[in-house]
Amino acid sequence: MNYTFRGNLCGFLCEECNEPISGVEVRLYLPWQKENITENAIASTKDTFRLVTKEEQAAREKLLIGTAKTDEKGNYEFTVDEKYSKTAFDIDFICGTVPRTPPKPPRKEPVQFHLTTVFPQWRLNREQEYYFFQWDYCLSARWWCYIRGYFFDAWVICGYLRNCETGAPIAKASITAWDADFLTDDNLGSAITDSSGHFRIDYTSIQFKQTFLSPWINLETDPGAPLTFQSGPDVYFKAEIGGVNLIDETSANSRKNVGYCLCVNLCTKINVGDPGIEFPSAWTGIGMAFNISTGAGVKDFDVDGYAGASSGKFALSSVIRLTGQAAPKASSGNPIEYRFLVSHVTSPNGGPAPALGNFSKIIGVTPGLFVAGTVAKLMLKVFPFTVYDVISDQSDFDAEGWFDVNLAVQRTLIDNSIPVADLNDYWFIDEDTLISLNTAELTTAPDVPAGAANAGQPVPAANKIPIEKIAIRFEIREVVNKPLNQFNIIPGSGKTLNSAVVNNNPMFFKLAITELETLGSCTPINGTLHAKYTIYHPHLRAAYMHLNNNSNTVSRYITGDGFLTLSGNINPLVDGNANNSLQLNNPPNDMVRCTYSLKLNAQARLHNGDSAWSYSGPLEQLFFYDI
Repeated sequence: MNYTFRGNLCGFLCEECNEPISGVEVRLYLPWQKENITENAIASTKDTFRLVTKEEQAAREKLLIGTAKTDEKGNYEFTVDEKYSKTAFDIDFICGTVPRTPPKPPRKEPVQFHLTTVFPQWRLNREQEYYFFQWDYCLSARWWCYIRGYFFDAWVICGYLRNCETGAPIAKASITAWDADFLTDDNLGSAITDSSGHFRIDYTSIQFKQTFLSPWINLETDPGAPLTFQSGPDVYFKAEIGGVNLIDETSANSRKNVGYCLCVNLCTKINVGDPGIEFPSAWTGIGMAFNISTGAGVKDFDVDGYAGASSGKFALSSVIRLTGQAAPKASSGNPIEYRFLVSHVTSPNGGPAPALGNFSKIIGVTPGLFVAGTVAKLMLKVFPFTVYDVISDQSDFDAEGWFDVNLAVQRTLIDNSIPVADLNDYWFIDEDTLISLNTAELTTAPDVPAGAANAGQPVPAANKIPIEKIAIRFEIREVVNKPLNQFNIIPGSGKTLNSAVVNNNPMFFKLAITELETLGSCTPINGTLHAKYTIYHPHLRAAYMHLNNNSNTVSRYITGDGFLTLSGNINPLVDGNANNSLQLNNPPNDMVRCTYSLKLNAQARLHNGDSAWSYSGPLEQLFFYDI
């Protein structure tokens, strides 16, 4: 009668991730420590597992009764002589490499590990008339990660990418791992998530220990290097799908000095799924920079409506993206619509919202407010994974300003000659943008007239620009039967940003050199020089004046009146300055005979929700200084 001893070996990389231990040699021995057979057989494998020394290998060589190789799934099998059917066995394995390591020479001396002692409970297979015993084991992450990393320099990142709100896995996303390095961040590798959102990235220490001086000096490893670094990388992640950023970490988010195995659960607010996907809907922000203030919490908007609260106090400007998420359909299959209303009557953030009757303007209805933008993407589920932008259009709104992304999706298919019936062949990727709003149509204050002041004169109070604010209200509903006006209100409908400061006015600033005004713009000048300047904006952030000559022997900022070094101003009361006689030299008495440039730069606190902007200038005055 034949006796078959079979089993499977695997190793944990973390609690939710393991791998088959393939391509290793499994060894079956007669028991070495005969006096402890029973004790070893009943002991937990985690307690008996150990590295086998060369001396022990030699001592047990005569006890070896069989070897087998694990296949790609970690399976192995022995045929055991009947004379050993009543004995226990010691089980070891030997490896010269580990699965999924980058190509490199195998270890010159494979390492051997003892697993445990087993006493087979043979079972009879009556149909094929043989006895068999199955022994499966998965090494703990503590041991398997140590073996992979210490003996084979095999490092691994194992994780999942899911939606933060729903927990739904995100497939076909590209994940890239980076090491935040002292000099240049290192790319550790990339992977594509599977249908469960799982990804794995394998790498070696070479990928995070090299520097621009490698291979001569590896700062993180060379004992003679001037700096000492931690042994593991500092890891952060980027993720995208179809050109949409899902994860955008930086070195500031890095996980410090990670071990041989790093297990992560990443999540994104972007929703990816079938076109009928349902997920929580909400308006959450302005662009990527600002979370909106609602109810008692002011978040990124202060009480007065400045974005960035204490850190920036920005006015919103130009085209802003109203961001968040909205499912195309409800669980019932009914479409979901949403709209944004605008009021020029505002109330302090953190308190009650303005009355509904004040919201007289509607994006998509009031002319000029709506700006087309990418609100979603469709990605083919199979190769070549073609991606189509779903771009909002005026036709997606009804007469009351309700926006239906399903209309935009259908139009996208038709415009690309794809039958609407093929929609289920595509993933729906929910872009962060709900609707884009042109704030220029909501600002009515005139610009400061060009002739309101000459260089050196303050802007008259009558020409100053008033602070303008708006309130924005979000409404969302499930459409049950539109002709019959049957709708279900969705949680989050009525969410309101009580106050947001808006501005689209340019900076008012002028610059002149007094001596050139007197002698003529092309006349060489000497002696003590004076500049005239005027700067004004209701949301002034920064201003500076710089003087340099062609030979660069003079290159300095002018700080004579204490204003022109203004940087990062968040005080609304500081909105400008003027000086009719700003001395440029003597002191310092450093001007030599040469051609000079005097430049005036300024910046307003304007932001579109994704980036600050509105640097004005430079205004420049050129002159020749003759000693």
